[in-house]
Amino acid sequence: MLPALRGYALATVLVLSGATAWGQSGLPDLVSAEAFSTSSLPAATNPLPALTDALADNDSLIDPGRGLILNDQDVVTTAVRGQCPDSDCIWGWRLLPGDVLYSSYLASPIAPRMQSGLLYERDKGWLWELEAGARVGIVRWGSPQGAYPEGWQLDVWGAAVPRLNFEHNMDLDAADFRVGVPLTYRRGPWQAKLEIAHLSSHLGDEFLLRNPGFNRLNYLRDTIAVGGGYFVNPDLRLYSELEVAFNNDGGSEPVHFQFGFDYSPICPWGPAPIYGAPFAAVNVQLREEVDFGGGVNIVAGWQFRSPETGHLFRAGLQYYNGKSYQFSFFDEHEQLFGFAIWYDF
Repeated sequence: MLPALRGYALATVLVLSGATAWGQSGLPDLVSAEAFSTSSLPAATNPLPALTDALADNDSLIDPGRGLILNDQDVVTTAVRGQCPDSDCIWGWRLLPGDVLYSSYLASPIAPRMQSGLLYERDKGWLWELEAGARVGIVRWGSPQGAYPEGWQLDVWGAAVPRLNFEHNMDLDAADFRVGVPLTYRRGPWQAKLEIAHLSSHLGDEFLLRNPGFNRLNYLRDTIAVGGGYFVNPDLRLYSELEVAFNNDGGSEPVHFQFGFDYSPICPWGPAPIYGAPFAAVNVQLREEVDFGGGVNIVAGWQFRSPETGHLFRAGLQYYNGKSYQFSFFDEHEQLFGFAIWYDF
């Protein structure tokens, strides 16, 4: 036992002595300390530029009382596109995108959306203006879903627009039915659309019973429309649209034209989505069948925007003055005012 222990101790001393001598003579520089220096590693790249750096060049973009407000298209475009020199490098095919490139005009009384409005007309009394509609994307060649999507997109939309009469036991006065298929485009502040659509108008049975001598019209339009919009800044859009009917009846004439503006802030005036933001919009419609008269619709109120899809829930006041946008009464003048809620796609 003792000889074995003495042998083990002697071997240990020899190994330690040899290691010490090797270290003093210089360890081969197989891996230098510099190889582990973080300064020698390639710099990490950030896929998106720091938004704060972009904002630092424009103090007006930050309002501490309202949170972060982006009002400069160049800064927004830079933040969204990141370091990619051309947004085409992130474009691709996207089936059933969750947002649209060309949203409905906020003040258009005939655009597809969900709506419920209690409006007073000086000659007809209180009316309940309803709309059950939607607009969805089918396929996109373009950027991913986001606040500023770009590319080409095919959509489909439809809407039923009934009018109920509070003065006559909630009778159905009339209903319009609309469906459309738009091809839309957006790049930077510009957007455009080419759309084919159908509209038909129908009087309610109760209305015809109350008005047996009323001239029932088979008002319908099959149309092609070309529209365009420009974002002065991310919150403000100007637009116009020309619509020409290739099939029309019931007093409809071929040409309709509309224009207007939408003010709809992208960012809420405070923590999202609690506070929302104000909105205001004006739409003017000119129609050939009424000698290019038409109507003006003004809406204003408060909105809440979904950060995922961009859909809007709005509540506010509506004022309309002009020829009726219920096309069964297309040549009658109406002046409407009241409160409404809207859900926009």
